[in-house]
Amino acid sequence: MNDELKDIVYSDLFRYTGNARRTKEIYTTYLQELRSSPEFHYISTMRRTRYYFDQISKYDGYRKYLYKIKFRFFNFWLDRLSRKYHFQIPYDTNIGKGFYLAHFGRVIIHPKSVIGYNVNVSTGVVIGTQFRGKRKGAPHIGNFVWIGANAVIVGNINIGNNVLIAPGAYVNFDVPDGSIVIGNPGLIRRAPGATLSYINNTIQFDEYNVRSTGTRVF
Repeated sequence: MNDELKDIVYSDLFRYTGNARRTKEIYTTYLQELRSSPEFHYISTMRRTRYYFDQISKYDGYRKYLYKIKFRFFNFWLDRLSRKYHFQIPYDTNIGKGFYLAHFGRVIIHPKSVIGYNVNVSTGVVIGTQFRGKRKGAPHIGNFVWIGANAVIVGNINIGNNVLIAPGAYVNFDVPDGSIVIGNPGLIRRAPGATLSYINNTIQFDEYNVRSTGTRVF
């Protein structure tokens, strides 16, 4: 992996491992997590598929052909993992660094959704589109958002930063920063520290969190 791809993949890796299972060479930790965590395995494959897809349009000749081969391989593998683990998160979904699937189980995210940094998603979550009415479209989810099991988020809505979506909540409306959403239909409760103890091993926004040597950037 080159530095651009490492920046994305290792940021996700840090969300899973933190400093608790850090080896001298972070690539070893990466391989260990691939074997032990279906959630991280899927995320890593999704990131690599998206990266190689984006490179195809940047080059001509041999390099373009090489990236096409890599994209097709990882896209095939991503489809296999999706069928095996029941994660339905397309490679072209816009997801920020530090994405964390908290549990093993079905998760469905529409590719037109936009998801920020340091977002936790639990099993049974659906993030999808709404096809009629004023809210037609897909959600935009901010940074430091925790989404509980079996929550449903639909429509062209904006979920702010530092938001906790409680398990089983149904959200089809805008949610301001620093809030908790509970119930079906969802109700908003203001909570400035909503996700303070829920999102672990957070990363910084636009810089390496973990370099290939295994050192952390502060």
